[in-house]
Amino acid sequence: MIVEQYREKLLDIIIDLIENKNVIQFYSGFRGDFDFYCSSLMYELKAKYPQIKNTLVLSYIPESLNEDSVFTLPKYFDDSIYLLERSVPKRLAIIETNKCLVNKVDYIVAGVVAHFGGAYMACEYAYKQKKPIISVIDGWSI
Repeated sequence: MIVEQYREKLLDIIIDLIENKNVIQFYSGFRGDFDFYCSSLMYELKAKYPQIKNTLVLSYIPESLNEDSVFTLPKYFDDSIYLLERSVPKRLAIIETNKCLVNKVDYIVAGVVAHFGGAYMACEYAYKQKKPIISVIDGWSI
């Protein structure tokens, strides 16, 4: 997995956010390799920083949820959140969720390698909103 080569840099970024910027709330979509990797690192860091909270951002309400079922939260997360306040077509749910998330947070930690796709679009939106984007990938920019 390409993300593993950035483990130390990603750890340094997260630790800097915790120790120097007083960030205790983190969000992740848990959709791709980068999201999964960040979530697993956050899970590990909770041993040293028990005050941090990692929230799973849902782009869709789980279809298995009904009156008799319970959503099983992956072990890497403390809780989950659904940010969309209005109904959107399924093909736009991730894009719209990313915009809501950008509006909610103070910093964006990005592992984007290409200038296309949902993660890139989220970074592009964050840039327009003047949100700080901290790239794990050396030399990457909007």
